[in-house]
Amino acid sequence: MIEIEELCVHYPDRLNPAIDRVTETIESGEVIVLTGPSGCGKSTLCRVLAGFIPGMIPAKVAGEVNVDGESVWAADPARIATRLGLIQQDPDAQICTLNVWEEVAFGPENLCLAPDEVTSRVEKSLDFVGITHLVERETTTLSGGEKQRLAIASILAMRPEVILLDEPTANLDPEGAKTVFDLLGNLRESEGRTLIVVEHRLEPLLALNPRLLILDEGAIVTRRATRRHMDLDELGLRAHWDLHPPSIEKGREKAALIVEDLSFGYSDASLFEHFSLGLRSGEILGVIGPNGGGKTTLLRLIAGLEHPSKGRVVRSKDSTLGYVFQHPHQQIFERTVRGEFEIEGGITQERLRHTLSEAKLAGLEEVPPLSLSLGEQRRLTLATALSRDPDLILLDEPFIGQDRWNVMWIVSQILTARQRGAATLLVSHDIPLVAALCDRLLYLGEEAIEGKPDAVFSRLEAMGKEAFLPTYWEGMRA
Repeated sequence: MIEIEELCVHYPDRLNPAIDRVTETIESGEVIVLTGPSGCGKSTLCRVLAGFIPGMIPAKVAGEVNVDGESVWAADPARIATRLGLIQQDPDAQICTLNVWEEVAFGPENLCLAPDEVTSRVEKSLDFVGITHLVERETTTLSGGEKQRLAIASILAMRPEVILLDEPTANLDPEGAKTVFDLLGNLRESEGRTLIVVEHRLEPLLALNPRLLILDEGAIVTRRATRRHMDLDELGLRAHWDLHPPSIEKGREKAALIVEDLSFGYSDASLFEHFSLGLRSGEILGVIGPNGGGKTTLLRLIAGLEHPSKGRVVRSKDSTLGYVFQHPHQQIFERTVRGEFEIEGGITQERLRHTLSEAKLAGLEEVPPLSLSLGEQRRLTLATALSRDPDLILLDEPFIGQDRWNVMWIVSQILTARQRGAATLLVSHDIPLVAALCDRLLYLGEEAIEGKPDAVFSRLEAMGKEAFLPTYWEGMRA
């Protein structure tokens, strides 16, 4: 189905190639899983296969990429769109209309299909990803996870032979991620689609008997067909986390945050009714729950970006806030990486180089931030948010797009901040990591459940919320 020969891709603002002499053959009906360090070329490879590079994204390319014997660079883009469908890492980069129905219908309508066929495809795709209830919603009002499902539905409506999925579960809650992994199984078993999936959460994909390609610095360094958890153990790719965060020192447990009798909602839904919460200095509170449950809204309320209809949010006097948004591009403003660190004052060259090296962004001082990969952008926004040593840290899905090494770097930043007394609210869908790292958990869903991790997981298990348990993602039940 796909033949790649000596492929090289070099972006104009980078010293090293994004893809370095990759040669690979992908058979029809295969399931390929691409994984590897953040920035190693996974997304670039997907964009080449989909025909985005170099036609829409400037880059110097060499080599050959053929689909069914036809070059992706010579073929009509409309033809490529019916053969290969790319579900991008950032759904905001893919959504192009203002209404859910219109977004899913956009592709089939551009294929000039009959109205009845368009309607049928839209309805089936929305039902397939479980967002039929959102059909009349404006796309700008959707949560990150809802946008991700919409992006998947819009590609499925095109019915491509090959589906490229660039971290398709990154913005989904655990139940939504489980649904997508089940969906991939259905596409493989019932329709024999060729699937190329970029993922860091690999355990649920093992049932598809995938072929694993590990990239590093633009090259394929490991090829392995696998369906066993021990294969992931050997490669250091398991989801299990063995963390032992130091306890909070006594005498440093003063209140860092008080949320008191808070009520808030949007026009179509109430998210909080008489909600209260406390956070102590040095404490790490993990916030989990379904998409649309209010996790991001809670952070925005605490930061003062939204205002409650009732109740109040009280932060320590003279406290400094560090906030990392779920979507990095929403808090990137400058033309260079260096400029992002200089927004609130100067930074020494030595400290800048040290910070960028620690965040695996070395040598990118003069690079435009929006040209970075999504994982790199996320580490940049985290580094800039923590550069002022904030007392209260709000992190909205900081682990998306990060390999294991970069996750550990982020964890180290959280623990370093904890040692100096900073309190952290961590919103994340990475259940095993949250379980290992956090002092307490807050589940926001049908009801708010707060307490020690073991107690919260026991409640969720009794409620049948299997996908919100660490054991599901660690593969211990496989």
